[in-house]
Amino acid sequence: MTGNLLLGGGLTAALAAMAICFAQKIPSARAVKIIAIVSAGFITAASLLLWILLFENDFSVEYVAAYSSTTLPTIYKISAFWAGQQGSFLLWLLIHAIIGAVLTFRRTQAAALGIYFLLQSVLVFLVLAKSPFAEHSAQVFEGVGLNPLLQDFWMAIHPPIIFVGYALLAVPFALSLGSLLTEAASRSWLEEARHWTLAAWSFLGAGIFIGGYWAYKVLGWGGYWGWDPVENSSLVPWLLAAVMLHLINLARKKSAVLAQAHVAATFTYALVIYGTFLTRSGILGDFSVHSFAGSNIGTVIALANALVLIGGLMIILVKAKQLPQGELYKSYGEASFIILLSCLLLIFIATIVWIGMSMPLLTQLVGEAAAVDSDFYIKSTSPIALTLAALMIYTFVKFGRTISLGGKIAHVGFLAMLAAIVISAQGETVTQEFQPRTKVSIAGHEVIYEGQVFQEDERQKFYVYTVDGEAIRALTKLHGNGTDAAREPAILKNFGGDVYIAPHAAQIDSVQELMLTKGLFAMDGEFGYVFEDAHIDYDEHNQPIQATAAITITDGETEEVIHPLIIVTPDGGTSKSLEVFGGKRRVRLTGISGDLDKARLEILPTYEKLSAMPITSTVSTKPFIWLLWLSVTAICLGTLLAIRKF
Repeated sequence: MTGNLLLGGGLTAALAAMAICFAQKIPSARAVKIIAIVSAGFITAASLLLWILLFENDFSVEYVAAYSSTTLPTIYKISAFWAGQQGSFLLWLLIHAIIGAVLTFRRTQAAALGIYFLLQSVLVFLVLAKSPFAEHSAQVFEGVGLNPLLQDFWMAIHPPIIFVGYALLAVPFALSLGSLLTEAASRSWLEEARHWTLAAWSFLGAGIFIGGYWAYKVLGWGGYWGWDPVENSSLVPWLLAAVMLHLINLARKKSAVLAQAHVAATFTYALVIYGTFLTRSGILGDFSVHSFAGSNIGTVIALANALVLIGGLMIILVKAKQLPQGELYKSYGEASFIILLSCLLLIFIATIVWIGMSMPLLTQLVGEAAAVDSDFYIKSTSPIALTLAALMIYTFVKFGRTISLGGKIAHVGFLAMLAAIVISAQGETVTQEFQPRTKVSIAGHEVIYEGQVFQEDERQKFYVYTVDGEAIRALTKLHGNGTDAAREPAILKNFGGDVYIAPHAAQIDSVQELMLTKGLFAMDGEFGYVFEDAHIDYDEHNQPIQATAAITITDGETEEVIHPLIIVTPDGGTSKSLEVFGGKRRVRLTGISGDLDKARLEILPTYEKLSAMPITSTVSTKPFIWLLWLSVTAICLGTLLAIRKF
């Protein structure tokens, strides 16, 4: 309730700032600054409250119970803030509100500020529509925790960087509409819009590239871009932001391009909202591993998208006659024509990607929902990308002296990225079974599978390989019951490229289950078991927290007594395996009856046996893949450097 009240305060202040900016041609700058800071303050307080709830393990809040737990490491308690749909919207709103407060100190036009605070009000409505502060319908004493795939440094920073890009793209959109509402023919907004667009393009690009690196490093499927609809929902506005940036630069020199710059600003931000709608409405639930479950918030986002797109285009249409007219270019050889043609090619690519990512929605409107495969994107965009690269090289040769240092770095980075994508795809991929400590030659590399290594807490294990004499390990995170939760590949990095090894899930068919009755003798074929006793521990709320059994195990000559336990969790329980008789047996307690009369025990393969098992692995080579990571870094840094031209 407190969180929603704080958000309500932020909404009230944002609406007040919007009203002042729209009501007066020259509003009180001091009043707008104060109200913008108040709005940002309320939203910041709501955000801090959510972090406090996460760190205090307040599982009476549904969001906390869904994405945090008492055992979650600190860094992931921080990132749990944006792990779910509700929290990610609040993060977007927080960044947007802070930028809004900054805008009030920058002589930003009143109408543009009014548009910006209107967008801020819409974002608050979105957060309130599916609030992260909603109370849990049941009493919960432990949270589910963060998805193991998301427990990675790169995934912890990927969403905030993406949302910085989204929030920054609201600024050129607001500046564009603000200018249209006051002085349609004016180009005074372009310089400020250029700075914000450069920052937005850099941050959004960095977020996309980090997501690609996370997929490459963590998911283990061998690639960094799967043309997943959710990936594409960020790519489309990034491509259009590049179009907007070049049109803004061109419009500063040619007033005839002003109309195109306005249209680009509207479509770019509208597609930010559209991508959000697509990924959070549930439409992509069967077509993307990244999408959120369906909810009624999809309708609210669709209305927000309509407000941005239809509202923006209507204003442009009404003001069209006031916009400057004239020649866009005089000859095919001049820079203006090359830039406009390049922008057109980027629009073609963005349109193709938009059609592909929207296919589940479009097909659902006429029948059964369906999606396109990656070949659709590759075959349709590759010729256009090749043409775009040729145009960029031509531009460098003929007009390179007119491009700033930052622009040169970013454009060279983009060309290097295209080259790296092609080069890194030329490697070999082999899938085969590896026998432990047996030498195998694959794609010019000597690979030996050394076996599995388990951590003592059984929360993760490693598949160990030796590649060309150097040891590398593939990490597998484990659920509490010992099953695989998330697998990461083993990667050997060299100047010539990466050797990428993704182990498949080990096929274990030797798990035996024993049902034990208190006081009765049972055997697994070699060892005997007697369930002696059990007890359940309760917390102060009389809720079970763990169950412990006493079991005697004998090999016919000696006996060992073990005390395995089950820790109660929201999804049932977790238990560690125990080794007995010097590792000759490994057992795990998986259940105790309510009357404490029966126990269920799993007889597991020993660690020695697991390490000696063969494993199927996919081995890939990625020629000069480091060039891709270097080039995308150059794109982002060069773009930031271009904000200050020299």
